[in-house]
Amino acid sequence: MKNLKHSKYKNTAILFEMLVRKLTSESMTSDKTTTVDIIKQYFGKNTELSKELQLYNSLIKEQVKSEAKALDFIRTCKSAHSTLNKSTLKRQRYNLVKTISEKFNFQKVSKIRINNYKTLASIYKLFEYAEVDNPKQLMESKDVIVDHLIINDTPKTEVDKIIETYKSQNKDLRLLSYTLLVDKFNEKYSGLNESQKNLLNKYITHVNDTESLKAYFTKIIPGIKSKLKEHVLKIKDPATKIKVDKLSEMLCNVETIKLVKESHVLTLLRYFDLITELKEANK
Repeated sequence: MKNLKHSKYKNTAILFEMLVRKLTSESMTSDKTTTVDIIKQYFGKNTELSKELQLYNSLIKEQVKSEAKALDFIRTCKSAHSTLNKSTLKRQRYNLVKTISEKFNFQKVSKIRINNYKTLASIYKLFEYAEVDNPKQLMESKDVIVDHLIINDTPKTEVDKIIETYKSQNKDLRLLSYTLLVDKFNEKYSGLNESQKNLLNKYITHVNDTESLKAYFTKIIPGIKSKLKEHVLKIKDPATKIKVDKLSEMLCNVETIKLVKESHVLTLLRYFDLITELKEANK
């Protein structure tokens, strides 16, 4: 009996999500169109990849009220997938991965955090394997998809209600709301220095790209340590000098970070604050 394995390199929805996240990052930092061209080429109208992606999206976005309806919908999507041209699909997917590898560092792109990874992996197994391959594992995959499809009756939070209200507004009103939100954000963080603004911008634009954030941390942390060391030499109070030295030693080791979190960003923001205060004190 087969062991049903998942491969993110063969999962069309995950490959597409990687490209979308990459495009988001590019749009915030440059005018590159490489990713757009790749998406147009492989996910344009009538490609087998676009047809398969539509089936993935159906199972991700659809919501039903019962397990029976969920299972029926899963069977319908499975049946629709069986009509795809498998040889063409396999060739297009292979060429897509090849193109991504040629244009980018695929290993780096593939480490971008993907929402609904478990559900997408389960859908992949549903499409790629037959019941006879491993009934137990395939049923487990179906259970994950069913749980995702069934409507969650959890009471809506205030944030959910605000988002719904925002979406229901017309385009002009949404634009005005967004402008006010940006102005409020700028007002709140107007006191940040340039280093802090750069850190926040990097985190916001690469929130799902841990490798890029780790590379950025690796770049700025030595600079923070160097500035702390520079200011320590000017501190006259022995106790304060020891404390600042200790803080420098406590700076996070980037290699041990598996996922960059808000707490890491907040820590570095505070270190930048400390450097500013030491600079003022040592004038």
